[in-house]
Amino acid sequence: MIRRSFYYLWGSQTISNAADIIYMLSVVVLVFSSSNSLMTTILIPLFRLSAQVISGLVAPIVLGRFRLTQVLLFSQFGQFIIFTLLLLYLWIVPEQRSFLFIFVMVFGMSFLDGWTNPARNALVPRLATGEGLMRANGMVAVSDQVVKCAGWALSGMIVAWLGSLNTLAIASCCYLVAVTVTSFIRDPLDQRESNPESPESSTDAVKPAKEKGSHWKELGEGWKIIWHNRRIRSLMIVDSVDSIGGVSWLGVFILAYVSQVLHRDASWWGFMNASFFSGTILGGLIVVGLVKRLQKNSFLYMLGALLVYVLITIVFALNTIPVAALVLFAVSGLPVQMAGIIRRTLLQTSAPPAQLPKVMAGIDVLTNLAFGLALLFMGWYADRFGMVQVYLLAAAMTTIAVLIGWWYRRDFQEDEPIDHPTATGAGI
Repeated sequence: MIRRSFYYLWGSQTISNAADIIYMLSVVVLVFSSSNSLMTTILIPLFRLSAQVISGLVAPIVLGRFRLTQVLLFSQFGQFIIFTLLLLYLWIVPEQRSFLFIFVMVFGMSFLDGWTNPARNALVPRLATGEGLMRANGMVAVSDQVVKCAGWALSGMIVAWLGSLNTLAIASCCYLVAVTVTSFIRDPLDQRESNPESPESSTDAVKPAKEKGSHWKELGEGWKIIWHNRRIRSLMIVDSVDSIGGVSWLGVFILAYVSQVLHRDASWWGFMNASFFSGTILGGLIVVGLVKRLQKNSFLYMLGALLVYVLITIVFALNTIPVAALVLFAVSGLPVQMAGIIRRTLLQTSAPPAQLPKVMAGIDVLTNLAFGLALLFMGWYADRFGMVQVYLLAAAMTTIAVLIGWWYRRDFQEDEPIDHPTATGAGI
C-alpha cells in the first residue's frame, strides 16, 4: 500500500532535486566566470561535501528530537531562506562579489540538505508498506535519475539562454514550491501518537521522546544498530566493498576512458553519461514492474544484479569499439539501479521504525566517507595503471562484494527473524 503522503514526498523531493541541480550549475558558472579560476570554483563542491558530512554527524540528534516531517519542512524552508539571501546579494552586488559569502551560503544550504536524505529514506517505509515499499523506492530512484539526466542537460542551456541570475530565480521558485508540497506530508506514526486510544500508540516505535540520554549517546545509537544488526551490517559491508570500484563510473573516469581507450573527443563523454542515465531509468522501471517477483528472495536478486554488472564491466574494460562501449554503458545502468533499489528497501525494513532515521544518517556518513576514500584510491590507481585496469579492478571488487553477500545470505531468508535492537527513542 502506498499512502497519498508518499506522492507529496515524492513530488517535493523531485522538485527540490531539480532546484539543487539548477542552482549548483548556476553558481559554478557564475563563480568561474567571475574569478576565471578553476581552484576557486573547486571550493564549491568542497564546501558542499564538507557541510553534508558534518550535517550527517549531527543528524541523529535532530532526527531523534523532531518529527521527520518537521525536519523535512525546516530543512527545505531553511534552504529557501538562505538561497533567497544569496540571490538578493548577487543582484544587489553585481561586481566585486565576495566569494567567501557565496561559499558560506552554499555551506549553509548543504548543511540543511544533509538532513533531507536520511529523513526521506526513513519516511518512505512509513508511507509505503508491503509490495508498495519496493515500488515506491523504484519510483524515487527513477525520478532521481530523470532529474539528473534532464537537469544537467537542460540547466546548461537555460543558463546560457537566461544567464546565471535569472536561472537562480527559477531555482528559488522551485524551492518555494517544494516547501509548499512538503507541508502536505503526514506521517502515520505521528497520527497514531496523537491518538491515545490507538493500541499502536503505546509501542516503542511511537513513544514520545521524553527520556533522552546524552548527545553522545544519541550520536552513537545509529552506529550501534548498524554494527549489531546482522542484516544492516552485511549490507553495508557489501556496499562498501562494491563502492571501491563503483566510483570508476564517475564522470572524470569516463572522460579518461573515452580519451585513453576509445580515442574519442569530449562529446562522447556526454553520450556515455546520457546512455548510463537511460539504463538506470530503465532499471528503475523494471523494478517497479516486477515488484511481486523481486519481493521474495530480494537479497539474492540483488546479488544476481551485481554479478551481471561484473560481467558487463569486464567486457566494458576490454572493449575498444566506441559504439559497443556506449551500449555496454547503458546496459550497466540497469543492474546497478536494480541492486541499489533492492539494497535501499532491505535497509529500510531491517531496522526498527523509531531508529531508522538515525540508522539512515549513519549510513549516509559511512557512504560519504567510503566514497571519498575510494575516489582518492581509484584516482591514484588510474594514474598508475590506466583505465582498463581500473575497470578490471572494479569488476574484481564487486565480485568480492557478491561473495561476501553470498556468505551472509542466510540472514536474509524469509523465515529468518530480523535482529532488531531495543528501540530507545521515538525518532519521530
